[in-house]
Amino acid sequence: MGDDGFFNLPSDIILNIFSRLPAPTILNCKLVRKKWLSLISTPEFVNLHLSRSSQGLVVFQQESMRAQEDCRILEFEDDLDHNDLHYVPVIKFELSELLGIGRGATVQVGSINGLVCLRTFCHEYDALYVCYPITREYIAMPVLDWLVEFPSQVLYGFGLSRISGQYKVVRIFHECVLDPTTGALSSIPKSECHVYTLGTGSWRGIGGVPFAYNCRSVGQFFNGNLHWVIEDLEGSELISCFDVEKETFQPFSSPFPGERHSRTLHSLGVVAGSLCLCDNTSDSEIIIWVMKEYGVKESWSKEFVISKMPDFAGVSYEMVYVLKVFENGDILMSWDDFYLFFYRNKNKTLQQVEDPICSIQTMLHVPSFVSLKNFVAKEDVRMF
Repeated sequence: MGDDGFFNLPSDIILNIFSRLPAPTILNCKLVRKKWLSLISTPEFVNLHLSRSSQGLVVFQQESMRAQEDCRILEFEDDLDHNDLHYVPVIKFELSELLGIGRGATVQVGSINGLVCLRTFCHEYDALYVCYPITREYIAMPVLDWLVEFPSQVLYGFGLSRISGQYKVVRIFHECVLDPTTGALSSIPKSECHVYTLGTGSWRGIGGVPFAYNCRSVGQFFNGNLHWVIEDLEGSELISCFDVEKETFQPFSSPFPGERHSRTLHSLGVVAGSLCLCDNTSDSEIIIWVMKEYGVKESWSKEFVISKMPDFAGVSYEMVYVLKVFENGDILMSWDDFYLFFYRNKNKTLQQVEDPICSIQTMLHVPSFVSLKNFVAKEDVRMF
């Protein structure tokens, strides 16, 4: 078929073909013909492409000698014939100047259906944004009117309601009092939770918050709930679960309920459709627990035990986050906000993916061509 024949194909066939293409190719196709641009902007194409998009990464990184912060969208090549990590760059741009983000100030709250929630520390108060990196659309969320100072804690989560389909940002605040002798948390005289539903333009207070949260804990969205690793006032570790639809908190079982740890280096993630917990407390190994049956405490299983010898061994005070487990058992992880590293299942070794940089924030992401203007009527949608 010649070029003219392809141009004259029915719209539904063109949409079907385009929805199977990688995001960089689609971006180029938007520049070829006005008809293609119009088709790619339709809800039919956006929904079809999102349903077929492969999972990749959104990476915010800053090199040691640069003040700007780059955003990269990557798609994986799950190539089982090679031992190295393969990925395809989708798009790259500088975000710092566009959103007024200062040096090393970006913290990722979450990514759902191509929508990314970011938190920045460049203002007196937290600034939060929700954006689609592919379409370059974003909204700046209103700022809550108090300053958080140490030892008080504030943390966030980003989730999607199972029934209503609403996207919500959850903000947890603790006013903390430390023991003057030991430095341990002694009391929480005030705690509050606020929820921001995308499209409403305002925060809502939903009352107090149970448990003691740590600002290093990232809210992991899974199965309609947000999960955080937490502690009680005695230092025993738990998991908190927030139902995004009902907006209620409840305790959730952990692999080691009630245990106390001198270093709490446990992070939550998702492995092969199951909630997981990554433990970097040991000096010599990384342990990944997987909850085989969601909500059933007896189903926690020690699924991976990865040796850190010799290059990664030693006392650690950093979190390790599991990003993706490939079909051949290889695992992509991040070492706090310092670098990405890769576990080769075939020869049981760890390797660093890229050279160290000043800071890096990484999370799973599905590229999407959805427009914020389609469902946030009360928001001021801007372009960057």
